[in-house]
Amino acid sequence: MAVLLTAQNLAKTFGSKTLFEGVGISLNDRERLALIGPNGSGKSTLLKILAGDQTNDEGELTVRKGVRVAYVPQKDTFPEGSTVLTAVVSALHDCIAAGTLAHLHDDHEAELAAELMLDRVGFTDLARPTSVLSGGHRKRLAIARELCKEPDALLLDEPTNHLDIEG
Repeated sequence: MAVLLTAQNLAKTFGSKTLFEGVGISLNDRERLALIGPNGSGKSTLLKILAGDQTNDEGELTVRKGVRVAYVPQKDTFPEGSTVLTAVVSALHDCIAAGTLAHLHDDHEAELAAELMLDRVGFTDLARPTSVLSGGHRKRLAIARELCKEPDALLLDEPTNHLDIEG
């Protein structure tokens, strides 16, 4: 198994509170890991650091060259006025602009990729506004949005929050 990312001696503080220190983790290709701890212990912060969305105060994070890491936060947010389809397409546009999905070249290809993923996860009304989705459908859409980016590692922060029975 190939190593996707490695963290050594990570530490993070907020103000005078140390969330964690000396954290080490290695994530290999096709591996599943769970992070368990009490509220406020820094689990979300650690995931954001591993995803590259926050910086650590100490330690070293090494991500293998070319590895794509996606992150689904606890709270699902979508652009104002978005629909199920446009929420995913807008994320793919960001990937096209960044050059991270070389096989997508234009809006039409992004829309097709989004439609395929949304079908796979069970969305049938692609014009439905994200603002009226249930908590479970919002979570499912957030996961689909990240899966469309074809990540090598998918980091899910409390992925079962708000999931309904169908989800």
